[in-house]
Amino acid sequence: MFESIKIKGFRGFADEQKLKLAKPYDGKIGSGLTVIVGPNNGGKSTIIESFKLLSLRNEVSFTEGQRNIKSGDRVEIKLSSFNDGSTYSIKTVSAGGCETEKHGYLSITVLPSRRFFTPYSNEVSYGQDQWPLQPASIKTLQHMLEPRGQPIDADDNRLFKVVGNEEFNKLLEQILDYKLKWTVDLSNTREYYVKITNNGDHDSDGLGEGLVSLLFIVEALLNQSPDKLLVIDEPELSLHPQLQRNLLDLILEKSKESQIVYATHSPEMVSIDAILNGGTLARVVNQGNGSKIYQLNEKSRNCLRKFDGDLFNPHVFGYDARSCFFEDDKLVVVEGQEDVMFLRKALKDLGINKKIRFFGFGAGGADKIKFIVTILESLGFEKVCCLYDGDVDIKKINKVRRKFPQYGFKRLNADDIRDKECRVYDKCSNLLDGSKCKDCKDMKQGIEFCLCECENVVDKKRCESCRHMKIGIFNKSGEIKNDYKPGFESLLNRIAAKYGC
Repeated sequence: MFESIKIKGFRGFADEQKLKLAKPYDGKIGSGLTVIVGPNNGGKSTIIESFKLLSLRNEVSFTEGQRNIKSGDRVEIKLSSFNDGSTYSIKTVSAGGCETEKHGYLSITVLPSRRFFTPYSNEVSYGQDQWPLQPASIKTLQHMLEPRGQPIDADDNRLFKVVGNEEFNKLLEQILDYKLKWTVDLSNTREYYVKITNNGDHDSDGLGEGLVSLLFIVEALLNQSPDKLLVIDEPELSLHPQLQRNLLDLILEKSKESQIVYATHSPEMVSIDAILNGGTLARVVNQGNGSKIYQLNEKSRNCLRKFDGDLFNPHVFGYDARSCFFEDDKLVVVEGQEDVMFLRKALKDLGINKKIRFFGFGAGGADKIKFIVTILESLGFEKVCCLYDGDVDIKKINKVRRKFPQYGFKRLNADDIRDKECRVYDKCSNLLDGSKCKDCKDMKQGIEFCLCECENVVDKKRCESCRHMKIGIFNKSGEIKNDYKPGFESLLNRIAAKYGC
């Protein structure tokens, strides 16, 4: 199994960058899964292409446009093994030249982002050990698959080998939720084609792109073994979200015992459970200084565990939060989902045109913001603002600020985003309209006689000082209060100016 891949000088990778690969552990689902995310043009496809180049037996050359000038016009790609520390590499012989030297051949299957099967084609007759060395077989294979990108790393056309394979069809049915009836047939013109017979015969020219892609992915997963590395670019391509989730379940199961790497643009393909089980998530970005790889570490994985099983805030790492991993930068982290909803409303009501991207639907409380920013820091986010409610102790905020001096920290100019009544108001008849506790007959007899379940009704404090009753920026009608509007508008404009887009 493989420990990491290092890339330097290839396309946007000016400086050497390292991607650590997850290693299957103790049969836990997803433990061998490495997921690569990030914005477009960050460098995800370059990583996939690097694996592809390492898998080829034929000579590799790097064109002038593929070599990064800032790295000395040289390219070096290295893959290290867990087992014996051995390294497999490709590197340019001399600066400014396309000639390379290669050390080692690896058992890596790479599926590009566009996977096609030409409706009519000739079957390839060469095996895996032979076709890369045979010009005729390469030509025929490219004619058969015709991907928009790099050729599929396959021996023959693998679909010929799984026709009628019961295990293959079961895996496909597991994703599709129905049994696909298909075969490879031979036309009268002696050309092979994929034939679907579920609702009348039709050939592969009528198949959706997502289904064609699935055929290749499922075949690769079927033949995946612990001694092989499977690399996929955009496995979610043209798939319905439900099929993406079904595909992820199959991948998680297969990555219990083998290493699987994929780059994705879909939050549906990010599994928090896999990360907690030892899988890894890497974010690749290029913010003008070359492609950089940032990866979740053990510290950030422990922060994720803080949210595991939180029944009161199951949304914290839901779809919207996972979507943030794909952002370029600039995120605002707030305490809860009400903050997100009312702040979005405020931006519209106040006519603030800049868009502010919030982390999901909040952190699930002020105390959990520090865990979110720990995760964002490990993934290389540079512009993050943490916005707390106004009743949070400034000392608590400054403690987090000292740990993350690169980020911004703000407080609302009110206790909360909206007015909130005391949650135990109706449990004691003496807590009326902010009356003092001393007016309560039970308090006169001593705190131990008070029948209210509110722990803050002590020492004759006024009800307004209770954390259960908060004065907010929005009133009960969902309007911004005039007293708070100037300060609130100024706060949002400052946040939008620095963290908006």
